[in-house]
Amino acid sequence: MQAKGYGMAGCGLGSMIPAWRNDISQVLAATTNASSSNQTLGITSGTLNCTDDGIVKLEKAQEVFVYYNQIGLESEFAKGSGERIEAIATLLGCPTHALQIGKLSKKNFDKIVTVDSKKNSNLLLIALKKEIGNDPELSLACNY
Repeated sequence: MQAKGYGMAGCGLGSMIPAWRNDISQVLAATTNASSSNQTLGITSGTLNCTDDGIVKLEKAQEVFVYYNQIGLESEFAKGSGERIEAIATLLGCPTHALQIGKLSKKNFDKIVTVDSKKNSNLLLIALKKEIGNDPELSLACNY
């Protein structure tokens, strides 16, 4: 079975060359993919026929969400609950841990919401991820 017409060599630079889609040419495609390690790049960035939702795109979605919801997030972080916390938990890869993220954000509010993070939403996201990374349970549950 072939996924998205990659052939047996899988996604990567080798899959981008239409002439290499027959069975014999799959060896060339696989060699190209392996020799340049481009499948890892493709999977991570969502390019080279690898994925539609790479890590780079996911991180950008997190940044955009925080940018447009910063004031509401700050308010919910202070309370320790809310639908924006549920949404960011989903974007961080741990939708079933929104309650724990809420408790963490309330407990560490001053570390997450700072004077600098109020000026730059990316700093808010970085601080939140740092606190999640410092939590034994959340660091294992969240896949951001």
